[in-house]
Amino acid sequence: MPFGNVNVDYAPCKSVGQLKSAALYMLGMKPEQRREGIVKTRDDLYAALGCNRKNFANDILVTRKLNGKSYSKHKPDTILAHKMSISFHPDDNGKLDYKLAFKIAQEFAEHFIHSKGYEVLFAVHTDTDHIHVHFLISNCNMETGKSYRRSAHDLHEMSEYFGEQCRRYGLTNSIRDNFYNRNLETVRDKETFAETQMKKRGADTFKDELREVIREEIADPANRTFEDVINALEKHYGVECRVAGNTVSYRHPLYKDKNGKLVSVRGNKLGELYTRKGIEHEIAKSRSGHTQAVDIGSNSHHISGTEITAGRAAAAYGNETGGLPFSSGQNVGRTPSPVTTEPYGRRNEVSSGADNRNGQGTERSLSEFFERYKGRNGDNEQQSAPTPQRTGTIRKKRSR
Repeated sequence: MPFGNVNVDYAPCKSVGQLKSAALYMLGMKPEQRREGIVKTRDDLYAALGCNRKNFANDILVTRKLNGKSYSKHKPDTILAHKMSISFHPDDNGKLDYKLAFKIAQEFAEHFIHSKGYEVLFAVHTDTDHIHVHFLISNCNMETGKSYRRSAHDLHEMSEYFGEQCRRYGLTNSIRDNFYNRNLETVRDKETFAETQMKKRGADTFKDELREVIREEIADPANRTFEDVINALEKHYGVECRVAGNTVSYRHPLYKDKNGKLVSVRGNKLGELYTRKGIEHEIAKSRSGHTQAVDIGSNSHHISGTEITAGRAAAAYGNETGGLPFSSGQNVGRTPSPVTTEPYGRRNEVSSGADNRNGQGTERSLSEFFERYKGRNGDNEQQSAPTPQRTGTIRKKRSR
């Protein structure tokens, strides 16, 4: 199934000023644009569904009032409108003109936005080499007043629909084989309020331990696929992984809830890097030469010319992420990885045979992690089974 480039990575409009500015920018009507002679679109290349195209901002504010949805400068978190765009590859410019781009955008807006009860303004921009279309979507349903929701599943459907549109019109260069959207170069680890407070006190969390070992396995040159990373996590660290389609969850081998059950956490709750999507991209990126890991046997990694101690290497890899394909998967992680045979707790030791991967003596330098990890394991074994087990000073995640 083909996929198209749908981008939603824009800040929403949270004030009347931002809303009006976004609408004017899309149409090239901001004062500074006019002064500098910048032409963003043409009169026949922008339109609005459900409202007046030249009075979009005021119209959707009226819709909010009619539905009892308040907005004020004293409520800075109120979302008035969402931004979105679709873009075509420059190599398709020979087959694509602005009129066709407008037709595709209109079909897209009707299918995913206006038909669901939301006002939308869209404009084909003509000021760049690649033709693209911007959308400004009201956050208030015209009939129900409900907010506009755009889940990961919705985005997948949008990209799939747009890819099919491109295929129908022969825009083959604008089609992707896999779904992806977010720019992983800019994402950070997701931390709950409780985690943030614990870090301020200098305490570790079980999620940090999971992030640490996942990054370590991603950075390992011996792991060339997503499945390799998942298998290695279970084999080397006892981290049980469950994969269902594109969703992956990790179970810490020591951390338990108040009922004494081991706790699992989904990859997207740790951060984008720890999802299937993030792992596959990081592997592809590092193996293609964008990141390099050398001189592993001497306990150091060199990334883009900068030497980093092996204990910090995984974190450095975790900060070098980017956009990646979104592919289907199956339940993996139940079969031990054939990559290595050393037992749990000896990951940082070098053997002459079993740990010689691809002809290289690969020395693992996670001694600090394992000293902490094994110490907690020993403490847990001395306690009675019914007692809830927790690593360090971890507190239960706050309910929301």
